[in-house]
Amino acid sequence: MTAKIVKQHYVSRALIARFSQDPRMKNGSVGQVDVSSGRVFPARPPGSVGFEHHFVKFDGDRMESLWATVENPMTDVFVALLRGQPESLRAMRPQVNDFVALHFARSLEAQRIHADTLAEVEARTRANIDLQTRLAELKYGLDLAKAPSILQEMADAVLDPIQALEERGEPFQQWIEDVFQKTRTYLTNFSLSIRPAPIGTEYLLGDCPAIGIAPGMDPRRRPPLLDAKALILPLTPRYAAMAYPSERGDPRFSVDVADAGFVASLNRAQIALAHKRVFYRPGSGHEVTVRRYLGLDGSWRSADVNRTTPR
Repeated sequence: MTAKIVKQHYVSRALIARFSQDPRMKNGSVGQVDVSSGRVFPARPPGSVGFEHHFVKFDGDRMESLWATVENPMTDVFVALLRGQPESLRAMRPQVNDFVALHFARSLEAQRIHADTLAEVEARTRANIDLQTRLAELKYGLDLAKAPSILQEMADAVLDPIQALEERGEPFQQWIEDVFQKTRTYLTNFSLSIRPAPIGTEYLLGDCPAIGIAPGMDPRRRPPLLDAKALILPLTPRYAAMAYPSERGDPRFSVDVADAGFVASLNRAQIALAHKRVFYRPGSGHEVTVRRYLGLDGSWRSADVNRTTPR
């Protein structure tokens, strides 16, 4: 069941739009840097970035409808943040946590994990000579069981049905929906802290923007959900959302002004975990931030990561 909706965003268009030069404009433009080359691209409308054709190929239209149930309620959240009223979001804690869960599950990192898992299954199957030999014995008898071509045929017999499903996109669709629903449920009773950036600093946005925080984590690999002590998602250049386990009683809601170190750390993580692009508000100077982090504009320094004006 191939999706009729071809262009599918893995970063919500509404989220990218908050990082345009004027978030009130439906067709504002957002800056972007390629993390492989460090190339700074011209600012583009939010609908033109952060997507892949058939990101979820199988049952994609239903998945787009599911994502919309999470994205649509965020309109009120973004309006409140645009007005500088984060305190008014207390009742929207479940909706914001769902939005964090969405971006943890529907992501290029999830796509990488799925592809790596498939590659590992194939490698292990082709390396399992004992399995291939037993299958060959059942089909051809002892005389031909260890012929290399026969062993390859047995491995193909195991892998071909899996690869046929993969071509349809069915395993990825089922897996990403399952990850989303489990993450959504897991975050149900998480507390929420809205973190305004201090004056003179602002957040940028990577293309895998829901960042898990865990002790000893690899800065270029997000930790598994159950290992994460918090999930953090930039919502606008000025505000980020942090979902974290409630220690006791009911989930809390708070507005906690971040310090410059928090902004710097989150911006570093956004860049480090990005697969393709980092997005930023044009005029923020964050194209320099990204290139410095990548080591392309001289030595990188932490003070550059939260800058809002170019040198």
